Amino acid sequence: MTIPGEAVSATGYILLGTAVSTALLHTLIPDHWIPFVLAGRARGWSAGYTALISGSSALVHAALSLLLALGAGYIGREAAASLGETLESAAGILLILFGLAYAGWSWKKGGHFHPGGSLLHGGSGSAGCSGSEGDANPDHLHYHPDEGLIRGKDGTSAWTLAMIIGINPCILILPVILASVEHGARAVSLVAAAYAAATCVLMVGLSVLGVIGARRITPPAIARHMEMISGLLIALTGAVVMLIPHQ
Repeated sequence: MTIPGEAVSATGYILLGTAVSTALLHTLIPDHWIPFVLAGRARGWSAGYTALISGSSALVHAALSLLLALGAGYIGREAAASLGETLESAAGILLILFGLAYAGWSWKKGGHFHPGGSLLHGGSGSAGCSGSEGDANPDHLHYHPDEGLIRGKDGTSAWTLAMIIGINPCILILPVILASVEHGARAVSLVAAAYAAATCVLMVGLSVLGVIGARRITPPAIARHMEMISGLLIALTGAVVMLIPHQ
């Protein structure tokens, strides 16, 4: 592929291009970013926090995919592919369980509408809120979840989701990495770096843009049940992962 002081060969460019295109096509699959959009919109994540969570997941995803590809040289290509498929199935099951648990918890914690909004709370959340919906014009009602039931739990659920998505490796990168091995360590490093960078950039980009966009189109009428619906959709995403192979 290339050695220090020499230009990248045609084969090198092909391998780099294949690694990047593999990363882009694989990352476009909804189970890599839709769950972050759903959870982020429901929980009100900022763009920065969405980038942190999805970026961490992308790093785990890319690292696991590359380790699996490199390990194929020792355990065999078929064994590595089988392990990857097992992890992918596990990720689908875990997404279903996470989504259902999240939906159930969201239903239990509930939330309420009441008049006043920030005027009642003084812009400081739901402190001192009685939960009364009152007789105000529905257009002026303000919704928020019950803080006492959710305080301190968002971080745990966010990182759990990040790890579940992260353990779903990309088996398609396996032959690309194996092909680069015969060109030396430098070739492997360049191909791996190209794959990891493309994966992380697109995964974070889709997640952040999705959350920002979702804020503008969410119908206020279903705000009370937004988190529960998000949980069910995450579970549905997991089911799709299991039913539709996408290697």
